Amino acid sequence: MCGIAGMVSTELAVESMVPKTRAMTDVQRHRGPDDSGLEEICRADPAVVFGHRRLAIIDLTAAGHQPMHDPATGSWITFNGEIYNYRQLRRELELGGQCFSTQCDTEVILKAYARWGSDCVSRLRGIFAFAIWDPGDARTNSGLPRLLLARDHLGVKPLYYWWDGRTLIFASEVRALLASNIVERRLDAAGLQSYLAYGSVQDPLTLIRGVSSLLPGYSLMWRDGEIRHKRYWRLPGPEQVSEEAPADLHDQIRVRLSEAVRMQLIADVPIGIFLSGGIDSTAIAALAKDADTGPVKTLSIVFDDPSYDESCFARIASQHIGTSHQELRLTEQRLLQAIPQALAAFDQPSVDGLNSYFVSRLARDAGLTVALSGLGGDEVFGGYDGHRKAILAERWGKRVGVFPAGIRSHLSRLVRSLANTERSRKAADLLEHSESPYLLVRRIFSDTQIGDILDPEFEQGSAGREPETFATIAAELAGYDIVSRVSAWEIQTYLVSTLLRDADQMSMAHALEVRVPLIDHQLIEYLFTIPGKRRLSRRCPKPLLTESLDGALPPDCVYRKKQGFVLPFSTWLRRGVRPLIRDSLLGSSAGAMFPLRKAGLARIWNQFEGGRISWSRVWCLHVLLCWLKEHGIMA
Repeated sequence: MCGIAGMVSTELAVESMVPKTRAMTDVQRHRGPDDSGLEEICRADPAVVFGHRRLAIIDLTAAGHQPMHDPATGSWITFNGEIYNYRQLRRELELGGQCFSTQCDTEVILKAYARWGSDCVSRLRGIFAFAIWDPGDARTNSGLPRLLLARDHLGVKPLYYWWDGRTLIFASEVRALLASNIVERRLDAAGLQSYLAYGSVQDPLTLIRGVSSLLPGYSLMWRDGEIRHKRYWRLPGPEQVSEEAPADLHDQIRVRLSEAVRMQLIADVPIGIFLSGGIDSTAIAALAKDADTGPVKTLSIVFDDPSYDESCFARIASQHIGTSHQELRLTEQRLLQAIPQALAAFDQPSVDGLNSYFVSRLARDAGLTVALSGLGGDEVFGGYDGHRKAILAERWGKRVGVFPAGIRSHLSRLVRSLANTERSRKAADLLEHSESPYLLVRRIFSDTQIGDILDPEFEQGSAGREPETFATIAAELAGYDIVSRVSAWEIQTYLVSTLLRDADQMSMAHALEVRVPLIDHQLIEYLFTIPGKRRLSRRCPKPLLTESLDGALPPDCVYRKKQGFVLPFSTWLRRGVRPLIRDSLLGSSAGAMFPLRKAGLARIWNQFEGGRISWSRVWCLHVLLCWLKEHGIMA
């Protein structure tokens, strides 16, 4: 796991690009403290420079240094991630005549590109973001030089880019692009509205004008001064769903789960598992034990507040499976002391993420470099309150959608007039906008609230409130059953733009690699051929997961009340953290920071104080304000 950076330009001189790329690389030192590299690949026509920060996971020797060169083709790569099937690919390539000089998965990507070109990305199984420079064949004039950028199937690893028609800049983090001093520190209106709507900016938007996130399952090719995107992977379409699940369904799922966990236990450094005692993390720990690759180390966070503390279940799971377990007690005082460092870790702000920051710090303090997480289990297998609410909203939207718009609008106004709560607001929104119920359930702030928070002139700078990708997703999911449709929405929005981004930026702040076996793309491909109704059961939660691991999970962990790994913010924001947030929203600096309006921020704070909105709303704004100040972003 690393940090990558680089640029290709038909306008800039390579002498100016080298220090800019070095600055981009240096600002990502936390992602790769083990090694760094900078290569001036081409001096002109175009000029190309690659940079890299390395966190050594596989082949810890100097042979894994990047950027890496393939002498046989002249290609270069800078790569962030892990390729779990690299050994299988290497054997296939060796049988085809390719020769290797390292034990790294990085070299496997280079040789795979030499063999299959840009189509190599569809053969990779893992988490990745990389850039490959291909000089073409000058001797025969049979191929123009090109740059290939690629991001993994589900978007576990980030990849950002900026393009003005002459210069293309890319990096693992937005702050790295800003460090180039080419990208202006200007706030993007659509990105800001997306953040306020969902608590995180939805891909491909970012908060910086002109900076985009490469979408999961996509590659980008620069050639002859032009760029084009190519989608190499997507979820199976509705037409691929079987009417009935196969008789050996649970055996098939267990085989795929076991394979995903076993492959992700490969590392030349210490590895552990985040264990909350919930179904997802307990399943991974049990499968890791079954893989028999060595002792299994698990970690969890303990809270003083029993309504948030899951430590008893984590201990039950650890004892049942037989792991070496370690705990970190997180107190309100410890949180307060660490908030400045935690907020500084956000490459892009998020309403979530602090839980990942602290558990990642625990893992690093315990001597781990790699940790497996149950992230994605809820979104893929279905199993938490928000998921159920989204399913109900989709069903509700389908029913009310048959009524004329005028009637729905009238009912919406009536609901708003009768109550002024978050629940009534969302019910009114569902009546008025029944065509996108999932997105409405996921909203943090409504359009009306956003309009109250933002200056109207700034809002007009946005081409639209939603990324264009939302319309594409909606069209592709139209034929799914409701349960599968909600799961697909979750995977392509909340999972990638909140959970995975938070896990990456908070774990990499501690130079920790987090792996997520439950969203292995081959496992997901299989699950999306199964009717959605099989994800639900009155007998047990997450039946596709729990019944596939029959007997491996302790019943106390399976049938416990769903809790979720969240910090006790609802309590802390009314005690020690309260003055910090209040000063942030009501202080003079907040009111003066265009485009946020002081009166709008004050109304949000008063609604929180009056119990009409949840703590997440004021925290969302506080994180945004801190991020804007930290990076010197101007409207």
